[in-house]
Amino acid sequence: MIEKPQYEEPVRIISDLHFGHPASIIERPEQLVPLFRDVKTVVFNGDSVEIRYMRGRRIGMRNSVLLREACEAAGTRPVFLNGNHDPIISDLSHVDLADGAVLVTHGDLLFHDISPWSHDAHLLGKAHDRELAGLDEDAFLDFEKRLYASKRAALAIELHRTRHRRDNLSAIRTIMRECWPPWRPLQIVRSWAVTPTRAEALARVFRPRARFILIGHTHFSGCWRRGPRVIINTGSFLPICGRMAVDVQGGSLKVHPILFERGVFKAGAPMMNFSATKLLPGEGY
Repeated sequence: MIEKPQYEEPVRIISDLHFGHPASIIERPEQLVPLFRDVKTVVFNGDSVEIRYMRGRRIGMRNSVLLREACEAAGTRPVFLNGNHDPIISDLSHVDLADGAVLVTHGDLLFHDISPWSHDAHLLGKAHDRELAGLDEDAFLDFEKRLYASKRAALAIELHRTRHRRDNLSAIRTIMRECWPPWRPLQIVRSWAVTPTRAEALARVFRPRARFILIGHTHFSGCWRRGPRVIINTGSFLPICGRMAVDVQGGSLKVHPILFERGVFKAGAPMMNFSATKLLPGEGY
């Protein structure tokens, strides 16, 4: 039997730092140290750095080392989960916390073409088709293997070269790219709308004991109830997007806004509190 990894509490979950992306609002990892200082473990829930393109991958891996060093400076342990922008950063694509009541995974598996709003959606969808075609029936129903297939699909664009540069206009250029062609904003909004229901369905199939599903990926932060489950999207560190941190400790969840003050990031006062132990799926609220 494989022993499940243990994570010292409190565990803080954040996502989508996109450190190294020209539009990321993180300029230096030291800015994150106050955000890490009051917890024992930080789970980076995907898209922490940019390593999906072969060009720039060395810089992306170096950036992951810098994030680890920021955690060490705060006295906390980093745990990286794979996302679609960093699909090979870790051996992990999900973690189960609070005795299985909390599932943490990036969320790219919710969409067959990984990022249906992106210019590369058709490439990603075809790559995902190929990965799934190679799975037998048992593997198709295996959560780990399905996650692995989605991460392999994300690598389909690794030979493409990113031409984006970082300067004072990076955020504006990123917003303009996201809004062109005109159908893209509609696709983004549609993805936001269907994400909570898809996350609940994923848990029902692969993690029926999970009452809380923590994701990122779509960058739209928020909290939704779907049936017996709560879906929390912790947002991203790109412009306009909101961002939150979720703390798991002793069977409870606390949702904090992430504030940016005096050049550093920190967790604000809890906005929401949940118990992961009072109710089981199907018992209602």
